[in-house]
Amino acid sequence: MGTSTTSLLACSCCGLIQHLPPIGRGQLLRCGRCHSRLAARRRSTTRTAALALSALMLYPAAISLPIMVVEQFGVSRPASVWSGGIGMIADGELLVGLVVLLASVVLPLLKLVGLFLLAGGGYGLRPSTKAWTWHVVEWTGRWGMLDVLLVAILVATIKLGALMQLHAGPGALAFTACVLLNLAASASFDPHSLWEAEQ
Repeated sequence: MGTSTTSLLACSCCGLIQHLPPIGRGQLLRCGRCHSRLAARRRSTTRTAALALSALMLYPAAISLPIMVVEQFGVSRPASVWSGGIGMIADGELLVGLVVLLASVVLPLLKLVGLFLLAGGGYGLRPSTKAWTWHVVEWTGRWGMLDVLLVAILVATIKLGALMQLHAGPGALAFTACVLLNLAASASFDPHSLWEAEQ
């Protein structure tokens, strides 16, 4: 068979694998069997690398700047993602503190570094290492979530009720931007580009 795998695409609706003809700007591809619209593969490694690098540059500020300011009994205490997780561990909330640090600090960093390496072409990496790195990126994407940090804040708020007030700190913007860049980098990355580079 003389057809390159880079010119083949499976229909997301019926699964028919078909040859992709060259298309011009503004033209659409339709499946030969079910006539569903075909989405050509995205080759967006440069965009993914730029988004991942931007998130990595924001990352130190996102975890170290105060994400919230806690006012309790007239005393204000700034709390960053890092200091919040460490503070929970120091206060005896070992499990919650470790989950916050893992889900909000460690896993997002692993995901961003992995995406940056893969989007940069993975030069010097064997195909098996690229595949393993992609699986790590996918796995960390499922577990590295902002939700864990928000649940921890909610638990603290419920515990203390009216005795304390929370205000957003300057780190909230950096953390939000870092999370959004992380999501955008993940969404823009096409794992097929890893294997196309090998051909």
